[in-house]
Amino acid sequence: MTNLILALFIFLSAAQSSSTSGTQAHANEVTQLKTRFSQLERRVDKLDDTALVLFLFGVFCALWAQNTGRSAWLWFFLGLFGSAITVIVLLNKNSNDRFRESLRVKLDD
Repeated sequence: MTNLILALFIFLSAAQSSSTSGTQAHANEVTQLKTRFSQLERRVDKLDDTALVLFLFGVFCALWAQNTGRSAWLWFFLGLFGSAITVIVLLNKNSNDRFRESLRVKLDD
């Protein structure tokens, strides 16, 4: 009888310790998921800001193109996907356009 009680006690202790370790494992999983979720939220926030900046690059390029008689849609997408490089090209083109315009005005005088 003592052996049976001892065996039952050992069984219950083992069950309780495995239950405790299972709870700890779940707690660790929850902690890891919370960490990953917060990291994902930060990434999405950064992407929101980046998307807004890229969209504004596209709008700026499209407005410039529309004012200079170029294809607004083409320059919008170039500005959207090429961003900084496209704006540098755009500024160079604008400078060349102004230079040509000033030469034309001088030749007309």
